Amino acid sequence: MIRVTMISPSSPVPRALLMSLDKAMTQPRMTGGRLETGHVVQVLGECSDPWALRDELRGQAGDVAVAVVDEPLASTPARLVMLDVDSTLTTTEAIDLLAEYAGAGERVAEITERAMRGELDFGESLRERVATLAGLSTTVFDEVAPRMTLSPGAENLVAAAKAAGAKIGVTSGGFTHLVAPLAERLELDFYNANVLETEFQGGAEVLTGRVIGTVVDRQQKAKDLRRFAAEHSIDLAQAVAVGDGANDLDMLAAAGLGIAYCAKPVTAQAADASIGFPRLDAVALLAFGMPRA
Repeated sequence: MIRVTMISPSSPVPRALLMSLDKAMTQPRMTGGRLETGHVVQVLGECSDPWALRDELRGQAGDVAVAVVDEPLASTPARLVMLDVDSTLTTTEAIDLLAEYAGAGERVAEITERAMRGELDFGESLRERVATLAGLSTTVFDEVAPRMTLSPGAENLVAAAKAAGAKIGVTSGGFTHLVAPLAERLELDFYNANVLETEFQGGAEVLTGRVIGTVVDRQQKAKDLRRFAAEHSIDLAQAVAVGDGANDLDMLAAAGLGIAYCAKPVTAQAADASIGFPRLDAVALLAFGMPRA
C-alpha cells in the first residue's frame, strides 16, 4: 500500500492531479478537507510503480506539496521527525544575524546563500563566516535570540509530533548558544549544533571567531539522525527529515521520508517531497497523515 498526500496552500487540489491518481492507483480510498495548512487530499491504495507516480505528480504539482509514501509510513505515523533549524524551524539564519553585529552582515549573507545552494563546502564556509565574529561579546546572543523567528506552523508541528507519540529534534549548522534555548522552549527531544569558542578579555567573555568540536555539516546531520533513531530503537524507515539547503541532503536521503521545506533548488529536486509554501505544519500531514476527527 502507498499513501499519497497533496496539500494546496490556497486553492483546491487541481483536478488533473486527482485524475492522475485515479489512473495509477488500484481501488484508491480518498479523504480530504480544508485545514489551516491548506486544502488537503489523502489517498490510500495500491500502485504498481509508486515512484513513477511521484515523478508524474510532482512534475505537474506547481505549488502543491506532494508526497508518495510507501510502507511502513503509508499505514503508520512516523516515529521520528528531525529538522534543520535555520530557514526551516526558523525563518532566519543565525550566522547572518550575528554577523550584522560584527559589521559583516552583507558579506556573510552572501557566503551563507552560496553554501546553502551547494556551491561552497559547508565546513570551510562556516569557519570563514565565524571568523568575522571574533571579539564580539557573548551578550550578543541576548540580542539575537529574540530575532530568531519560528516558521509559521512550527509549534503546531511540534504539538502534532507529540500527539502522535513521535520524537522530534533538530540538528543545526547554527550554534548551541542559540539552538539549546530554542530546543528547551519547544520541549524538543534532541538537538545538536556547532559550539562557538569563547575566551575572557578584560573580564568580558567574547567570541574567538572559531568553532570547537565536530562541525555539524551534511555528514554529521545524517549521523545525528541515525544516532538518535538508534538510541530510541526507531527504524530509519519510520523517520522523517526536513531541511532547506545542501547541508541537509544526506539527512534527507537517510530518512524514510526526506522533505525539502521552502528549499534551494538542489534540495527540492533531491528530496522525496517538497513543501514550497511557508507552513511548517504541512510536514505533519506528510509524516502522520490526516488528523483524526
